Amino acid sequence: MPEKANDKKTSTYSMSAEEALKEIFAVYRKLTNVTTYKDVLDIFSESLRKRLDLFEISIVMFKDKGKNTGEIIVSSEIHDNSTIVIDLAKYPEITAAVEKRETINVEDIEKTPLLNEETKAIILAKNIRSFFVLPVFDINDIIGVIFVRSRESVKLSLFLQRYYLILANMHASAILNISRMGALEESMKKAYELLRVKEDYEFLFNHALEGMILIDRDGKIRNVNQTFLKITGYSEKDVIGVHYAIAIADELSRKEADAVFENYLNRKFINKFELELKIKSGATKTFSLRATPLPGRRDVSLVSLRDITEERLLSRELLKTTDLLLKTISSSPDAIIAVATKGKLLFFNEEATKLFGYSREEAVQYVHVTQLYPQNVAKEVMKILRQSPTKHIRNYPVEVRTRNGELVPVTLSGAIVYNERGDEQMSVGYLRDEREKIRMEKSLDEALSKLIDAEKNEAMTSLAGAAAHNLNQPLSAIQGYSELLVSRLKDRDSVTVDYASKIIQEVEKMSEIIKQISRITKFEIKPYVGTAKIADITGEKSNG
Repeated sequence: MPEKANDKKTSTYSMSAEEALKEIFAVYRKLTNVTTYKDVLDIFSESLRKRLDLFEISIVMFKDKGKNTGEIIVSSEIHDNSTIVIDLAKYPEITAAVEKRETINVEDIEKTPLLNEETKAIILAKNIRSFFVLPVFDINDIIGVIFVRSRESVKLSLFLQRYYLILANMHASAILNISRMGALEESMKKAYELLRVKEDYEFLFNHALEGMILIDRDGKIRNVNQTFLKITGYSEKDVIGVHYAIAIADELSRKEADAVFENYLNRKFINKFELELKIKSGATKTFSLRATPLPGRRDVSLVSLRDITEERLLSRELLKTTDLLLKTISSSPDAIIAVATKGKLLFFNEEATKLFGYSREEAVQYVHVTQLYPQNVAKEVMKILRQSPTKHIRNYPVEVRTRNGELVPVTLSGAIVYNERGDEQMSVGYLRDEREKIRMEKSLDEALSKLIDAEKNEAMTSLAGAAAHNLNQPLSAIQGYSELLVSRLKDRDSVTVDYASKIIQEVEKMSEIIKQISRITKFEIKPYVGTAKIADITGEKSNG
C-alpha cells in the first residue's frame, strides 16, 4: 500500500521494485488485448487509481513534427469518440516535458513558475491542485504525452516518476499499434473502395450505351466494350491488338483518323469528330467519335463511338425538305412574316421586303411588328387570333404601313404557333397586297358603267326612232283635219278658225320635235325642275 507523508496538503507515494515489476507484467498482459484508445486509458487509469483518489487523465498525440499542435485522442473527461485539437503553445507544462524528455511533476499549481496567473486561476477554478506530464516516445522521438491532473497535491518520488514514464511508454506502444491498425483498416477500406470502383468502372465500360475502345500509342486496340462489339458485329478476337485503321471505310476518313491520332500522340485531343467505318457485315456506317485522355495514363486513350447513320440520313432528308420549304416560301406571291410573342420579327420573306420596303436583315434586327401597322392594329389582330377557336384567321381586311408611311390595303391570313408545352411561341402572318385588285375592280366598274351607258344610248336611240315614226302619222292627221276645219269656217266663225290655226302651229312644232327625235344618235342628260333630270334632245349643252 502507498505510504502517505505527514503533510496534509501534499501526498507522497512510493512503491517497491518488486511491486513495480509485478504491475508492469500485469499491465503488459492487459495491453496485449487492447483494441481502442479507451482500453489504453482504462489500463493506465487503473494503475493510477491504486495511488490517487481524484484525478483526470488525457492522452495527447502530436499532429506535426514541430510539435506545435496536439490532438487529445482520449480523455477521462470526454465520453464520446470525438477528438480535440489543441495549441501546444498554450501548454508550457507539455513543452517542458518535451524539452527535458522526462516527467514533469507540479505538486502545487499555485507555486509553479511554469504557468501564468491567468492560467493558474482557470485551473484552480476547476479544483485541480497538481499535475504530472509523461512524455511518450517512439524509439527516440517524442510523439505525445500522458497528462494527469489531480484534485489533491501530489509529489511523485523519483522512482515513481521513472516508473510511470516506463508505464506510459508501454502504453505508447499500444497506442501506436492501435493507430497503425486504424491506418491499416483505413487503407484496407480504401483498397476495397478502389476495388469496388474498378468493378463499377468495368461494369459501366461494358454496359455503356456507347461503344468504347482503348487505343495505345501505337494505334493498336487494347480493349473494347460489349456495346462496340454489338454495333460493329466484330468479336474481341477480330479487333484486340489490331491497328484502328482496320475499320476505316474510305481514304478521307483514314486521313481524318490519322490526324486525330497524331494529335493524341502530341497530347492534343480532339473532343468530337465523325468517321465512316466498316462493320463486320461489310456495310458502311457513320459514327460520332470522342477521343479522351485518361487521367494518369499516357499510354492509352479512350475513344467512344455512337452510331449516327440514321440521324445523318434523316438530316439529309430534313435538309432537302427545308430547302424545298424555303424555296416555296421565297417564291410565295404573299408577304410572309413570323413574329415572336414580344413583337420581334423572326422571319421576313422577299415579298415582305417588297411590300414594306425593309430589307430582311433590317426588319429582323431593328423593326418591331407594331411599326408595320397603323396604331393599335397589331394588338387588334392578335386579339382576334387569340379569341378565335382555331387560333387562326383567313382573309381579314386590314391596312399596313410601309417604310415611307404609306397605308396599303391587304388581306391577312395568320395563325398562332405553340410549342410542345402548349405555350405561345410565335405568330405567322400571310399578307396579300390588294392595291392591284382594287385598281382592277375600279377599272372594271368604269368599263361596265361605260358599257351600260352605251347600251342605254342605243336603246334610247331605237326608242326615239320608233316613237318618231309612230307619232308622224297621227300628227299628220291632226294637221290635215285642222287645215280642213280652217278652210270651212274661214268666213263663218273667226274664233274657231283662230283656235284651229293655233293647233296647226303647235302641230308644226311637234312635227319639228319628232324630226329632232328621229335624228338622235346620243342622249345627254340635263337638269330639270328641282332634282329631276331629263334627256336633252335639242343637242344644246346644259349650262347647269
